[in-house]
Amino acid sequence: MKRVVALVTGLMLLMALAAFAQATKAKAPQAQKPVTKSATGVVKTVSASALVITHKVKGADQDTTFVLNAQTKTTGDPAVGAHATVHYTVEADQNIATSVTYAPAKTAKAKK
Repeated sequence: MKRVVALVTGLMLLMALAAFAQATKAKAPQAQKPVTKSATGVVKTVSASALVITHKVKGADQDTTFVLNAQTKTTGDPAVGAHATVHYTVEADQNIATSVTYAPAKTAKAKK
């Protein structure tokens, strides 16, 4: 009889430990994919490691700085005054550019 009680108690303990382990796994935080944002504006300054564009925010011009790194994909000619579309993520309070597309600056048409 003592053996049966010990066996049942042992099985119940194993089941409780397995249930606890399963519940702990389920609560493990999932790594979240960073949210990609975008901004469009005119290039104010550009270097190998940073890009500053001027764009409208609530009707006012605002400068925004982006970090450029080896993973940043670029298309077009990066030049001051060029039009830029930047896709980026925010990491540790920095705007990390994931891709930048440059277009030539628009020239004003002469009036006739």
